[in-house]
Formats: sequence, structure tokens, C-alpha cells
Amino acid sequence: MLDRDYAILVGSYSDMDALAHQPYAPVPGRGIYAMTLDRDGTLALNGVTEALNPAVLIPHADGRTLYAIVETIRDEGTVLRYTVRGDGTLAYHDAFRASGRSTCYLALAPRRDAAIVINYWDAIIDVVDAAPDGRLGPVRQSFKQFHRPEGTWRQVTSREDHWGNRQVGPHAHCAHFWHDWVFIPDLGENAVFQYRWDADAKRLDRELHIDFEAGSGPRHMVLHPNLDICYVSNELFNTVCVAELDASDPAAVKPRLIPRQYCSTVDDREKTSYVSEIKLSPDARFLYVSNRGDDSLAIFRVLDDGGLERSGLVPTGGRFPRHFAISPCGRAVIVANQDSGHIRVFDRDVATGDLTRTDEIHNIPAPNYIRFVNA
Repeated sequence: MLDRDYAILVGSYSDMDALAHQPYAPVPGRGIYAMTLDRDGTLALNGVTEALNPAVLIPHADGRTLYAIVETIRDEGTVLRYTVRGDGTLAYHDAFRASGRSTCYLALAPRRDAAIVINYWDAIIDVVDAAPDGRLGPVRQSFKQFHRPEGTWRQVTSREDHWGNRQVGPHAHCAHFWHDWVFIPDLGENAVFQYRWDADAKRLDRELHIDFEAGSGPRHMVLHPNLDICYVSNELFNTVCVAELDASDPAAVKPRLIPRQYCSTVDDREKTSYVSEIKLSPDARFLYVSNRGDDSLAIFRVLDDGGLERSGLVPTGGRFPRHFAISPCGRAVIVANQDSGHIRVFDRDVATGDLTRTDEIHNIPAPNYIRFVNA
């Protein structure tokens, strides 16, 4: 099935009462689960590193360092730094304390000497130093991201408030470097914010924001490796936006991300569901999006001009697929079904992009993230 054995890491929610959202997983997880997916598509557990709500796992470009982002609204978030051993198990180094809550993303600058840390709850953006060994800090720049005038929005005060009022205030979600710019989608502001990156000063300078459909809730994005195209998932509308990227006249201040096409990720638009993860296949010929509620993976064919054409909708075999990962060889997909407490393996047809669910399933309490490592 696969070209070789792979080491994977699976994050899990260990304290669900500390989250902005409310997982319905039957039992909490313990932290980060180190596993092997062998060439036959079988999963094996190698060890567990205990941690509080490690919700996002970001590898450093050195191939050895891993950042695990602690998700909590009780206090400022934390980014844990580990070394990944050969079997995928982890050796702890240190922790960086962010300036905001419900920390959810980290993006290393192209020079690897700085990082952007995103805090979802209060839309705090931190720009921090990054040492050659991956150590983070100190903070160089920290600010709250929003575009609505002061007095027309408010900060949610509790997670119950947040459940019913997802867009009364800003909620930043991720950050992506592209040429001289950084894009930061914001679910609460229905916009992608555009910044110019000053690589020497290690600083973000805000240029403008690009409005998305009211109520859509931009969440995550992925950049095409060969085309000036990116894809933005809209969590609340269950759509993917195809957007053109414009690097012309680089000194000018103008939108660098231009929405072009919107595609639905579900068949039943009236059903309660929320887009979660979005990924391109290794060859960038197919795009995949997971739907929490519809409990499916949407498959899109990437056309020659970067546009999308939906080619499939596959049940994930579990509830609330918060995250999924595609093997580097492209022949397998692993889905984290958060509220069913397991991860499942799918065969992937590299030529057609189609997915077929296998019998391989492994119980992981409240799984929230999957990362192939040492790949």
C-alpha cells in the first residue's frame, strides 16, 4: 500500500472544559500519541507524551524539532518544543508563553529566524524570535487583529458566549507567508488580513483586509505550490474559496489575494456542519476538506488554472473529523474522528484522488491533529 513505514504523531484533547468549543468525545486524551503507520497500512502505538490539549503539531524545517500548541482559554497559550526521535517519540525542551488565549497556529518565517503565533480567542498576533535550534522568544511585536471600528464588536466572555456568538468579535486562525506578504484569515471578521513582512526588522506591517462573504468565517488556507492560487476554507458556510495571488508591482499597497470561485464542501447546505481541515495532495492535483457534522471528506479535482471541481464526498466512518493527514507518498489518508475517539486509515488512489476506507482503526481519545514526521 505505502512506499515505506511512517512515523506519525496524534494530538488529543486532555481537558475539554478548557476549550473554546465543546468536544463530545467519550473520554479525554492524554497528550501526544507517537505511532507507526507501516507499509501495509497498519497502525501501532509507540508511546504517549502527556501534555495539556496539544491541538496543533508544527514541524520545524530542520526535520528534528516539533512545536506542540497548547489550546486553552483559561490562560495564555503555550507552545511546547520537542525533539522528534527516530520512532516518532518526543524529547521535551522548553515552552514559550503566548500573549493570547486559545493559541492555534505557528508559522515560521522563510529565514527561520522568526515565527508568527496566532491566538484564536482574542485575535492576538505575536511575532517572536526563533533561534537556530527552534527556541522561541522573546516577543518582538504583539497586537490585536480586527477591522471593525471600536465599539461595533466585543470580546466574547465565556465559551458559552462564544458558542452562540462566533462573529461578534475577531478570531484569527492561521498565518501564511507568501513572497513579501503574510495572510491571516479571521473567522470573526469574515476577512483575510494582508500584511507586509519586514524580514530584517522581523515585523508585520498591516496593509489591508480582503472581505469574504458575510457570515462565511474564513478558517484555514493552503497555497498551491506551482500556481499563484490559494484555497481558503470557510468554516461557517461549508465552502472553499479559490483565490488568485498577485505579486505584481510589489511596492504598491493593493489586494494580493483576490477571491475567484466558491465551492460547497457538502451536499446538504441546511445540515449543521463546520469545515475543519484543508489540504492539497502531494502532487497538488487534488484538494481535500473535512466536514464536522456532515462527517465527511470532500474531494476536489484541481483544474489546470487552479479552479476546483468537486469529485467526491466520502464518509469518515466516525463523528466530527477535526483533522486529517495525507501520507507523503500520497497513498494513504488518516482521519481523526474527534467525537468517536478513534483515527481511521483510508486508501488513496493517486491517479483519481478517490478514497476507500480500510478496516484499520485505532482508538485514540479525543484526537484532534495528525502529523507525519521524519518524512
